[in-house]
Amino acid sequence: MLSSWTRNHRSSLWGILVLSVFLTGVTPGVARADGFFIPFVGWNFGGDSGTEFGDAVDTNRLNWGVSLGWMGGGVIGVEGEFSYSPDFFGETDTGSSSLWTAMGNVLVGVPFGGQTGFGIRPYGAAGIGAVKPNGDAFSTALSFTDTKVGWNFGGGVMMFFGTHVGIRGDLRYFRTFDAIEFLGIDIGDDDPGKLDFTRGSVGLILRF
Repeated sequence: MLSSWTRNHRSSLWGILVLSVFLTGVTPGVARADGFFIPFVGWNFGGDSGTEFGDAVDTNRLNWGVSLGWMGGGVIGVEGEFSYSPDFFGETDTGSSSLWTAMGNVLVGVPFGGQTGFGIRPYGAAGIGAVKPNGDAFSTALSFTDTKVGWNFGGGVMMFFGTHVGIRGDLRYFRTFDAIEFLGIDIGDDDPGKLDFTRGSVGLILRF
């Protein structure tokens, strides 16, 4: 009887051990908060940028910027982003143009592969902030510089090669709430005169 009791309990102990190992292997680790810093470069196209994506690339209509963000538990987070376009409306012999944006966004993304080592995180982003175009026409006396409140939304994919380094591909649409005016004329193409464009970019992720 004692031998039978020992064998039964030994089997139960082995079963508990195997179950523990299995649960340890399949249960994900506790999600942690992580931050990131992303310098990026890209192109503006569509809307008031006045060019298609391929043309923007061919004519070097670049934009550049930085993004600083934080993801709580790797799923929901916030982001502050600044971008600058030195030739947004194009450049001629009589004038030049530029545009900068500063946005605060909410991020939603799920990290596949965890938050350490190799992993992929698709995400969506949306938020509001400031949009400021600058331009000259014929002379510096005929210039516009008007800061407006705008909004943006989009998304992309982050790919991490290790715990701290990765790349990001991002596509976002920007639009002002109000029209941009120059000499009493709305600059935007539609709705009526609200500035809008799409930005595609690639960035280097530094995660901490």
